[in-house]
Amino acid sequence: MNDKEFEEQLKKVKKFHGHLDGGTVIGTKMTMYAFEQLGLSLNEENMDLMVFVEIGRCVADAIQVVSDCRIGKKTFKLMDYGRHAASFCRISTGEGIRIVDEDIKNQNKAETDEKLMERLINTANEELFSIEKIKIDFESMDYPDKKFNKIICPVCDEVVKDNKYILRNGIGICKACAEKSYYQFIK
Repeated sequence: MNDKEFEEQLKKVKKFHGHLDGGTVIGTKMTMYAFEQLGLSLNEENMDLMVFVEIGRCVADAIQVVSDCRIGKKTFKLMDYGRHAASFCRISTGEGIRIVDEDIKNQNKAETDEKLMERLINTANEELFSIEKIKIDFESMDYPDKKFNKIICPVCDEVVKDNKYILRNGIGICKACAEKSYYQFIK
């Protein structure tokens, strides 16, 4: 990773996220490290890449911007396990790598964000991250650009696309009706 490329990516992340912080620096470095390991090029559309991000914070914004994977393209999956980790996988093979931010275990609350960012920028990837090879068993609904039939939930009468329903007694029901929804209707 050269300094010019890193600065370029940080500018893009700052524009998207609104500011830079430890999470955006880690997400940027993590993604650039993954691209280096997988032999991918920055600033090019990588139609064979899918990213699974395990935290829905600043790290996720940086990974989305640098990787150019997006929720709308179905190439960015937010798993939101609350962990500073992400997997970068080739769709064609299901093979990839999972990178974990190991530095977060040692972060000091007294460290200012400026000092943290400076330290993260100047620390080698091999010291910041652990990396392991992985394989993803993609379900057919996970593939980008595939069109799926829709169903109408018999409980709420709303359309459900992309096979995002749960079968109960052989009948497809939307997840909001089959499980607890994030919202409640006010009568």
